Formats: sequence, structure tokens, C-alpha cells
Amino acid sequence: MKRFLPWALGLVLAAAPVLAGETRELTLLNIKYQGKVMWLPGTIVVKKGDHVKLTLLNNVPEDPAVHGFTIPEFGVKAEAARGVPTVVEFDAVKAGLFDTSCHLHPAHLKGQLLVID
Repeated sequence: MKRFLPWALGLVLAAAPVLAGETRELTLLNIKYQGKVMWLPGTIVVKKGDHVKLTLLNNVPEDPAVHGFTIPEFGVKAEAARGVPTVVEFDAVKAGLFDTSCHLHPAHLKGQLLVID
């Protein structure tokens, strides 16, 4: 029995998940300013290991009524209709600087996701 306990404890500790990061909840606002459509904030900063929950709010009054938001490296792809909150979630599993953009209108709505170690 004395030999079994350390072995069992080691097995349990080895199987335990690595401590996860925090849940980061952020709201991104889609606006039009001086003729340019953008998501604000333009740069999102989180820590590696964080669970990220983004609420996308499209407040652009002109058409098109839907704008996209994507972070390809994390499998994020969503569409935000005017006036309708859209929630996307992902885990920031790798550090680095990643592009965000609108997959519907590639010429605008560019931004960045910074995941720090």
C-alpha cells in the first residue's frame, strides 16, 4: 500500500490539466469614422492560455448591414448584423501577433490579436 500511494498520486498529478488562464471578456464595436469602417479596439491583448469571449457589436448605420470578423489561426469566423450582438469564443493557445479582419469585406476592418506569453 505504501508503494501504491506515491505512484497513484504521481499518476493523478500527471493527468491533471495545466492551470488554465483567465476568461477575458471584451466588446468590439464596429463603427464608421471619417469614411473608414473599423472594429474598436483595433488591437486585442490577451495572455496565452486565456479563454477569450468577444462580443461583436456592429453599429455602422449604412449598408452593408453585416460585417465579418475572423482570426484564422484560432478558427474564429463570425458575422455581425447591425444592432445584433454576436459572441465568439476561443482559447488563446499560442503566443504571437495575429491578424484580424473582415472575411466579407477584406479591404477594411483589419486589426490585430496580441497573445503574450
